[in-house]
Amino acid sequence: MAHDGAMKKIVIIGGGITGLATAFYLQEYARGAVDYTLIESTPRLGGKIASAHENGFIIEGGPDSFLAQKTAMLDLCRTLRLDDQLIGSNSAERTTYVWSRGRLHPIPEGMMLMAPTMVLPFLRSRLISWHGKVRMGMEMFIPKRVKDEDESLASFVRRRLGAEALDKIAAPLMAGIFAADPEKLSLQSTFPRIPEMEKKHGSLLRGMMEKKRAQARHGSQHKCPPMFMSLYGGLQDLTDAIFAQLHPKSFRLNCRVLTVRPHADQYRIALSDGSCILADDVIFATPAYVTADLIQQIDPALASKLRAIRYVSTATVSLGFKRSDIIHPLNGFGFVVPHSEKRKITACSWSSVKFNHRAPDDCALIRVFVGGARAESLAEQDEAALVHLARQELHAIMGITATPVLTKAYRWHRGNPQYELGHRARITEIEQIAAWHPGLHLAGAAYHGAGIPDCIQSGMKTALEIVKKLAHANSTYRDVPLPVSIQA
Repeated sequence: MAHDGAMKKIVIIGGGITGLATAFYLQEYARGAVDYTLIESTPRLGGKIASAHENGFIIEGGPDSFLAQKTAMLDLCRTLRLDDQLIGSNSAERTTYVWSRGRLHPIPEGMMLMAPTMVLPFLRSRLISWHGKVRMGMEMFIPKRVKDEDESLASFVRRRLGAEALDKIAAPLMAGIFAADPEKLSLQSTFPRIPEMEKKHGSLLRGMMEKKRAQARHGSQHKCPPMFMSLYGGLQDLTDAIFAQLHPKSFRLNCRVLTVRPHADQYRIALSDGSCILADDVIFATPAYVTADLIQQIDPALASKLRAIRYVSTATVSLGFKRSDIIHPLNGFGFVVPHSEKRKITACSWSSVKFNHRAPDDCALIRVFVGGARAESLAEQDEAALVHLARQELHAIMGITATPVLTKAYRWHRGNPQYELGHRARITEIEQIAAWHPGLHLAGAAYHGAGIPDCIQSGMKTALEIVKKLAHANSTYRDVPLPVSIQA
């Protein structure tokens, strides 16, 4: 790449959380020894992380929380001094419901992922029929799978727990996280602990019960943190805090990358404002299909593999109500809707119950989810149609007839990567091909995890790889103080 002694030029394409994390960690670890530019095609940074403050409500357009067990987000918050703004979900109201046969059924106490670990609450539940309960109980006697190849969520659950457990619990809860079709969702790439549990214990139920016993043994010594966490003022506080740390001249908004082409031992990036940048390293923190278009001229085979990662459209609709206008007790986090119920929403979150500080004291904030792999067209409607749809569904399911005091819809066109069968092997092949192109890096939700901590981890890993490469290959960078984690 650039000659020894010259300042290395890095270009980051995409200003979502992955691109922002990459820029932040490049700045942190290179300590001014590289010149980087972040390019974003829209007027704002943050991607699907979007928080709106309106009339005392805090509305999340995309994700509203993150998994605390994945520590990259927590570590970044501490670095940015946001740790005092972290809040956990309300554990006292953590019940989730399933809409089935015309009513909301609480998921039985003791359910872990999709397996019951407590007998009585499961037997008393009216969510699953007696035939379905017997079939789930038989799971302990079903031989474990011998083959190691990838399996879909639907295939696994149907094989071990039966069709009813798939329809009413696993598909709406687990496939719903990825807005995915359970028949295509790769278990290996989304919930790898589940097939590992079957392999180790011979049974999902035995594995879950053993895990619960282990948690009970350590429970008195270690207080479990909330599973889901957020920020007091909304998740956009994170992206705003990163933005505030970036050098003012290090990013370009409302600027689209037109082409990326090899140029001598660098890459020539042509921009929509008519300018060009020569870069030693290019980081594609864009959706895989956007990356594919930009890489087409560099490597058509790599572009083709990237296009094989499917994306689907989703939408969220938030509605604020006067609390006195809602008869429902809102005693939980919300509910999921099985596909077999043929409703127009996939789930509903009672946002102001799940997290504090999301609505005025006399109001409630409710958010519904639309679209996904099996109903994409519903998410492509305009805001007025989405709000009308949401109100109709809340009327039918929760009996809410009141006019909302606030409505806000967000549409995410092709916003959700699908981790379909064979995803891990596909990504391995993509990364092997990409490795043939020095200075070309792929990062983001399409590869090794779609959650916020996964994207942060992806950006950090990419930044560290670049800084480590510079320090080892170029005498100019030998004195750059590397983090302990990459000094080896």
